[in-house]
Amino acid sequence: MDTAHRLVAAAAAALFAVATPAVATAQEPTPSEEQPVEAPWPPASTHGQFLPLPEEAVQPLTVPACDTEVTVSIGENDRTVHRVWVTDTGDTVIELRGTASFDFTRASDGATLDEVELDGAAFQTISADGTTVTFDQFGPGLLMSETEDSAALSAGAGLPEDFLFLAGRFTATVTFDPETVDESGFPTVVSAEITENTTEYVFDVCDLLDQAAAGEQPDLPEPTD
Repeated sequence: MDTAHRLVAAAAAALFAVATPAVATAQEPTPSEEQPVEAPWPPASTHGQFLPLPEEAVQPLTVPACDTEVTVSIGENDRTVHRVWVTDTGDTVIELRGTASFDFTRASDGATLDEVELDGAAFQTISADGTTVTFDQFGPGLLMSETEDSAALSAGAGLPEDFLFLAGRFTATVTFDPETVDESGFPTVVSAEITENTTEYVFDVCDLLDQAAAGEQPDLPEPTD
């Protein structure tokens, strides 16, 4: 499993893309032209203040999806903010709020979805030892599966691998082994579990892209006021 991650942390999307790359950054990278400096993980406390998302959190995210690759990027509307605090037990909690629009592009045929607006809230909790991450997202939200583990978790719950949902709640906990990595260079997943799934009005991202490729008007969620 993965999510933010880079983009999805970046948006209202929780997803799985936030944890794995973050946990993998156990050492601070060496500054160089080839290897840009990454944000520290877990992030430092903002002492209760909501702040704009850092630039590295809102970069386009490309994931394997729809039998090809799909790139998700922040659209013209980005009013997402975040705050971070550290609990008395050492856990780090990241809260995401606000509205953001997303653009989707499928590599195989260039099908696109433009300015899909979502305004849900999300929380990520990283354990003090950095090995367990809990994703807690409230609709409207977006979840993209970046690895086979996250795809299998969604499928096991009867959900599409990559989807939008307009209402409800999705909570999942992932535990990693920081001492070992998989073929992608991410820490090995020890366990992954969905602890709550009350999602409603679910839209399969691949189905929406198929509609766009056929020249149809995608059945997109209506923007909220």
